[in-house]
Amino acid sequence: MARPLSILGGILLSFSPPAEATAQYSIIPEPSRTELKQKTAKTLQLLSDQEAPSLGTDAYRLTVTPQGAHLASGGREGRIYGLATLRQLRDQLAEQPEGIPCGVITDKPRYPWRGLMVDPARHFIPIKDLEKFVDLMAYYKFNRLHLHLTDNQGWRLPVPGYPKLKSIASRREESFEDGIPHEGIYTKQELKELVAYCAARGIEVIPEIDVPGHNQALHAAYPEFFCFPKPDMNVRTTAGNSKELVCPQKPEVWKFYAAVFKELKDIFPSGIVHLGGDEAPTELWEKCPLCRKARTKAGMKDEQEQMRAFFAKTTALLAKNGQTPQFWYEGNAGIYHPGETVYAWRQDQALQSIEKTKKAGLNLIMASNEYCYLDFPQIQGQRNWGWMKTTTLQKCYELDPAFGKPEKEAGHIRGVHAPVWAERLPDLDHLLYRAYPRACAIAEAGWSPMSVRSWENFRRKLADHRQFILKRFNYDMKRTQGNEPAFRWENNK
Repeated sequence: MARPLSILGGILLSFSPPAEATAQYSIIPEPSRTELKQKTAKTLQLLSDQEAPSLGTDAYRLTVTPQGAHLASGGREGRIYGLATLRQLRDQLAEQPEGIPCGVITDKPRYPWRGLMVDPARHFIPIKDLEKFVDLMAYYKFNRLHLHLTDNQGWRLPVPGYPKLKSIASRREESFEDGIPHEGIYTKQELKELVAYCAARGIEVIPEIDVPGHNQALHAAYPEFFCFPKPDMNVRTTAGNSKELVCPQKPEVWKFYAAVFKELKDIFPSGIVHLGGDEAPTELWEKCPLCRKARTKAGMKDEQEQMRAFFAKTTALLAKNGQTPQFWYEGNAGIYHPGETVYAWRQDQALQSIEKTKKAGLNLIMASNEYCYLDFPQIQGQRNWGWMKTTTLQKCYELDPAFGKPEKEAGHIRGVHAPVWAERLPDLDHLLYRAYPRACAIAEAGWSPMSVRSWENFRRKLADHRQFILKRFNYDMKRTQGNEPAFRWENNK
């Protein structure tokens, strides 16, 4: 029977699996090593669940026999991943009651970091919706959830002593002239509950507080933090960026960030804080009398040196809490410090980012937008709002985070990361629609060695996974030219 597959590049595909397909596993991401046996299993009862430290903490071995399954894992992470594989095999068996092959799966991730980013700053995502998103992440062995909590369009983290973050910065009048007010801010307890929910599924939560730019919402609430305060500033209602940067010479700025980082420490046990650092135009720093005076006093030649000093001071503030920073990589390795972690995100700059960060002693996470930006349209003809390139499922699948470079040149790469920016994604339905099934391809890019990856095999597996996800999560990963959820701001025009 032919099974429908997603649209790729605007063409509806239908896949007829080969006759031997039932003698294969449909596991995403593809395991490191699979040894199939001649016998068949019609039950997947877990017969044993044992520790095997020699495997490594994130590794597991799953043995499928006619009587059931045996799991050996090197640590907590390995056990979580082994159970995730068992879950997928059980879903496959439900679709193939005649049985699936016996075999031995020996598995561990290629990279320790496999993340997805969601963007509640642009459109607020209730915790219960985030939990649904996390359930799918766990099914595909992602282990980092990145929360982009602040931006020009909204601030979502409460901070004691700063009530205007809730009363002003978390609210905007509308989105793209739709006439509908938008607001939302998490409580501390809600975020703690999300952290616990993720931890139970082997997922670490990484908060992001974007500095020194992407802060129009903060400016609306606390204009005194900025070089040129504008009391009439409003939270941004459209996409795009602002030139407003917090002023690094104002003591109240550092008092504020000390309070922010303390609150993050209380909520997120990870200890990692993503500081953004992207798209921060320094022209207002150049004009600011306080910043100019500070540059002269310190003998700084330009605003980039001031940016490096800003990041150094921010990092020192984090260090007091035992926290470490991460950044969006802007191509200038000189503004970061050896040992720090950056994300390669800019289009067509992945290769030079690998080379530059290696030379500078930085850790790198691959999030190159031509492969990893899951808010981009996945089908030709879908809305791109003027700046997004169409990124097909196959394009995502082609990602090799090391771009073919040997270990000695790419050993500083820690993993993959796929952002789902939400300027134009107003709710969970839109978020899931754009993220999947492409997130499945990113999961395999981060987990599976290139030697076991195959586009044709991935297509076969994905045809099965559409049914798995439909039955387990009541969510259909089918993608066609016309089944994207409607955008309300377009319907109102």
